Amino acid sequence: MFRGVWAVGALAVITSVLLIIGAFAANPRAGESGQPAALLGLIALCFGGTLLTVGTLARFVVTKSKRR
Repeated sequence: MFRGVWAVGALAVITSVLLIIGAFAANPRAGESGQPAALLGLIALCFGGTLLTVGTLARFVVTKSKRR
């Protein structure tokens, strides 16, 4: 279960990084705007970071409770 949460979180973080890079690569002189890609990248970064954090905390709590 933890690997699945981490995999989805990692995929979201990687996607967000690619979207943010794409936003910086937009050419405003050609009429391109990087705002939609940047916004989606930030949303995906928050989502992915949350999943990675929750997966880590859940694994820590479950592992700690099994030791007792």
